[in-house]
Amino acid sequence: MKSSLAPTEIQAELLRWVAANPGAEIESRKSNTLWALEQRKLVKRKISITKQGYQVQTAAVTEQGKYYLKHGRHPEDVEREAQRNARDPDTAKDAPADGPELIRRLEVAGGNITVPDPGIMTRGRWTRAFYHAVNNDLLPSGQKLRLTGREKGDLKLRLVDPVKEPPPPPPVPVVEVPADLSHAHPLITATRKALGRRQTGTADTRGQQGVVPIHVSMPLVDRALRIMQGLLSEAEQRGYTVEARPIEAFRRRAEPRSAVVITVKGHVFPLEICERTTKQPHEPTARELRDAERDPAWMRKRIPKYDHVPDGRLMIDAPGHDQTYGHRQYDCSDGTRWTLESRLGHLLAAIEERAERAEEQRVRAEQAEQLRKQRWLEAVDEAHQRLIRDQRIKALEQQLEARRTANEIRSLRAAVRESATGTPVDATIEWLRWAEAHADSIDPVIAGVALPPDPPPSRQNLAPYLGSQNTHAYPWPFPNH
Repeated sequence: MKSSLAPTEIQAELLRWVAANPGAEIESRKSNTLWALEQRKLVKRKISITKQGYQVQTAAVTEQGKYYLKHGRHPEDVEREAQRNARDPDTAKDAPADGPELIRRLEVAGGNITVPDPGIMTRGRWTRAFYHAVNNDLLPSGQKLRLTGREKGDLKLRLVDPVKEPPPPPPVPVVEVPADLSHAHPLITATRKALGRRQTGTADTRGQQGVVPIHVSMPLVDRALRIMQGLLSEAEQRGYTVEARPIEAFRRRAEPRSAVVITVKGHVFPLEICERTTKQPHEPTARELRDAERDPAWMRKRIPKYDHVPDGRLMIDAPGHDQTYGHRQYDCSDGTRWTLESRLGHLLAAIEERAERAEEQRVRAEQAEQLRKQRWLEAVDEAHQRLIRDQRIKALEQQLEARRTANEIRSLRAAVRESATGTPVDATIEWLRWAEAHADSIDPVIAGVALPPDPPPSRQNLAPYLGSQNTHAYPWPFPNH
């Protein structure tokens, strides 16, 4: 359902003033209210720059605005209501006649039914079926029936299990914004000092260090600083750290940026406050028109189609909307039905939620890293055991080979003695004695066997056993190797 386009009382008061003072300059502090009226198509706003550099905004009442001033209702709301009333008798026929039919429809629909912005008759029939089901105990065992939109808007019915139904979110606390800056935060004081006493133009402290980064029209500076005062004070009361910190440039060749950083559970959330802009058709300057006459083709590419004009709405978000800090994940601004001051609690709640999520991700990443390190250590230990095993197998095979060699030497000695027909010469006797002594020296049975020393567990020795594992991934668990 589209929300009503009727203005609030403050907006209606400004609309009446614009109608009574056509072409008159509108104060900058009313920029947000004027923007909301423009979004409702009740006024047409125009912003111009004087020769002295001042921004001047004026407005004219549109046909929709004149209709509202005469009838007290927005013409689109009237048209929408007329269409809804015209189809109301037909849609009422499709509504459930009683509670049992309502329950059957809910069960078929999976427990949820939404009736988009029904008329009086349709809303009444659905509501009567709801009360008939609730008051006559027609609900399925253990379930509850919820109804929202009894008076206006979309009508929604839900069958819920009270045990599985999530608890309502905690209320968002209201952040108090001071009426003045008599007890300002040190960062606010430094920012006021950096801005000086200039009253015209644009305040821009985004390139300065140790201050609140702001980029707003000068008439909005006081409001912007009071908003940041309330936000910073509330953050510190919650136990968070607040400081001004330089941050990296977001694009190549970009100027250095600064931000007010709120640190929650070790996770930083940089912020800046700026003035939003509205896209308006570009009006070529006299110089652009002269250049266009000299070279029309080239100037068609140079003259922009639109200008982005500051419109008095303030916004707090991450500097540069950069993805490094969660693109569009935590911000708030003036809207058509609320002010930035009323959204500061939601901003802090969003930051806290993201800090909690980031902390959970950090813990999971830390646990995953510990698991990887543990598996690496296990792989290194297994590689060391395989190295020791292979070293012992090699030593055993060498002993078996030495045993076979010793036995073959003894067989050779016996064969030589048997083949001798007479008394062997002295040289032969000497050789056979040496061969027998050598056979005894290499025979592990006679020389004795013992467990061979383990090879050193160095990175070089274990690398063939680790495959694709990086031997330098973590500190080596064998300090002397």
